[in-house]
Amino acid sequence: MHDFDIRIVFQICGAVLAITNYLLVQTHRIKATSPVSLGVVLTACSILLTSAIIGRDWGLILLEGTWLVMGSVTIAVRQRSAARRAVLEREALASAVPVRVVAAERAVSGRVVSEAAFVETVALERPVARELELAAAA
Repeated sequence: MHDFDIRIVFQICGAVLAITNYLLVQTHRIKATSPVSLGVVLTACSILLTSAIIGRDWGLILLEGTWLVMGSVTIAVRQRSAARRAVLEREALASAVPVRVVAAERAVSGRVVSEAAFVETVALERPVARELELAAAA
């Protein structure tokens, strides 16, 4: 009879997670670079790496360690990119310039008024439309 070995449990759990992630990506239920997929990959790699360390299996340690590093770097890059995009959007909103009012819209209540008076009237009636301008965004 076989003795209970925790490594077998780790290997089965890690393999099931990796296979589940592969099937979800192949059936287009999730994208390979989505946070869910990367989280499942990192979890499976961590479990399999633990099993490899317990068994001193150097080839598997190298393989799973590499997957763990690659997945972690991918998550870090995506987080940084999302944070940069949010900052750029926030700066674009802060530096937005009011849209110029066209001459055809300057008639207020059937009478023609000066541009300054029209802008004041419009500002009281409705919020001024703003146009996003990405200044110095590369």
